[in-house]
Amino acid sequence: MHNVWPVWQREGELLRIQPTLAASSGEIIRQLALAGQGITRISDFVSHQDLAAGRLQQVLAQQTHDVRLPVHAVYYRNAELASCITCFLNFLHKAIVAQALF
Repeated sequence: MHNVWPVWQREGELLRIQPTLAASSGEIIRQLALAGQGITRISDFVSHQDLAAGRLQQVLAQQTHDVRLPVHAVYYRNAELASCITCFLNFLHKAIVAQALF
């Protein structure tokens, strides 16, 4: 299993790594990084408080390129959209726009 990170190696070539440990949860990866178990690639929304507090630090900053990934709100839709889902989607949209993530 290989991972591609947004870190330039050579002109036009991104960093490919073969992790020794993998998890499907950003929180698990965050906890492993906090415990000193290596370096990781996690989203800003997962790591921003730890970075600000000095618990984590960015490495390879000069070689790293900003990557924006889509956000998907997945929900079951029947004939009519529940008002709580509509409310949440509106909140999510406003929060993303306010943080200039959109």
